[in-house]
Amino acid sequence: MDLKEYIQIFKKHFKLFVFVIITTVVGGVVVQTLLPTMHKVEVSLDITRSGQQIETTDYRYDEFYRLQADERFADTVVRWLQSGRIREDIAIATKEISFKKLKARRLSSQLVEVTFLVSEIKHSEKVTNSISNVLNKKSKELNKDQNNPNWFKIIVSKPVVSECKLSIVKLIIIMSILGAFIGFWAVFIKHYLE
Repeated sequence: MDLKEYIQIFKKHFKLFVFVIITTVVGGVVVQTLLPTMHKVEVSLDITRSGQQIETTDYRYDEFYRLQADERFADTVVRWLQSGRIREDIAIATKEISFKKLKARRLSSQLVEVTFLVSEIKHSEKVTNSISNVLNKKSKELNKDQNNPNWFKIIVSKPVVSECKLSIVKLIIIMSILGAFIGFWAVFIKHYLE
């Protein structure tokens, strides 16, 4: 088949092609309006120390090594938030409030960003407090035997909440592309069956 034959097939079944695109776009818009709205919550975790470094004549470490240790601990916090045990502890602490897609990533040596989804804005504060309590408790457990007064502390910021929904323009563009793909195959399947 050459290009002219493909064009003829599309001319013949153009109404089907357009119908599939319109149906896909309308279906996508209807599904988005029927689905419950989710809210994306962003929280910053600052890794700091609970006490001051004691002045001593003994060599301990300078600020470079302290920053390096903070960076390693920030990586540890990210790994904790990926573990099933910590996620379960946070879920237990929040009781009936459910949250989804908990993700953490280190932005700098002392800053970790945590994001998750909740169904209601008012739940974001409770989940954030649970994250803070669970992580600081875990941090204190690591220091239990050493009892280092200059141990790590995790300061959790107030949550920033935004609606997690595609804009209508993006949704229409995505659904139009999907509809064109489906319509393309619908035209060729109909032509094959004739």
